[in-house]
Amino acid sequence: MSDNEPNHEPNHDEIRVKGKIIKISNSGWGFISSIDIKFTRIFFHWTSLKQDTLKFTELKNGMKVEFTPVEVEGKGFRAIKIHVLTEEPEVETILG
Repeated sequence: MSDNEPNHEPNHDEIRVKGKIIKISNSGWGFISSIDIKFTRIFFHWTSLKQDTLKFTELKNGMKVEFTPVEVEGKGFRAIKIHVLTEEPEVETILG
């Protein structure tokens, strides 16, 4: 592994961050914004999507995601282990 590549080794202390997809390309990459990592766009590649989540072609701008951020020297942050969050359905109250 080169010095510029993120470390994908499992880490039990890894940080999970929530964010929102702000750009999707037709080439298999995009950007996420997060209030936890201010003033930056976090790059992601389709290969960073977890297998138990949506496929890249199903992603849309504005979708909420959870991911592990890694900092790549000279390039900024990259999102790995991305999981698309589903919106909680509203529960109707049944009055009797």
